[in-house]
Order: sequence, then C-alpha cells, then structure tokens
Amino acid sequence: MELDCLQCGACCYQRPGTILVPEADLVRFKGAGRDDILAQLEPGHFSQMAFKMNEQGCCVFHGREGAPHECQIYEERGTTCRQFEAGSQQCLEFRRDRGIDPPAAPR
Repeated sequence: MELDCLQCGACCYQRPGTILVPEADLVRFKGAGRDDILAQLEPGHFSQMAFKMNEQGCCVFHGREGAPHECQIYEERGTTCRQFEAGSQQCLEFRRDRGIDPPAAPR
C-alpha cells in the first residue's frame, strides 16, 4: 500500500505532550531564529518539550489553506517528525485511530 502523507495527517493528531521535541531541536530552532516555533511548544512526556495541539487535537503546525495536511514548518520540523516512517506499524495504528483505515483484524 502506497501512503501519501499529504492526504492523511493522522500522525499529527495526538494527545498533548506526545509529539516530542528533543533538546537538539530546541538548540536548532533557537540558532535558526525560529522563536515562532519555540513559542508553540509545551512541556511534554519524559521531561522533554512537545509541540502544542490545537482545538481539533492536532499539532499547531498541521495544515494550511488549500493543503489541510501539509506541515507549516516542514523544512524545520522536529526530529520526531523527521524520523516518523509512513507505513510503519505506528503510522498504520494512527490511521486506524483516525478512521482512515478499517480496524485491524483480530489475531
């Protein structure tokens, strides 16, 4: 199955504090002068910072006019997002949770 992230966005819909931003990303954002990104972080799990979630329950940087699943900070996105693999077990789970794919068959 070929997945198109720009047609999905399921990984961007998470609980607050779960799309983590490691310390190295904080340093990178600061060095790049991206105070706009730093301002949209909140304390997350495991004593790390995380991207804030909006009222719809997705990352505040998720979507833009005409491209509802495009990342607003794609070039500067965090390590967690960079390392997320389309088609991975986690990806498929998030897609099922969002109702994009049918529930997994019982084993």
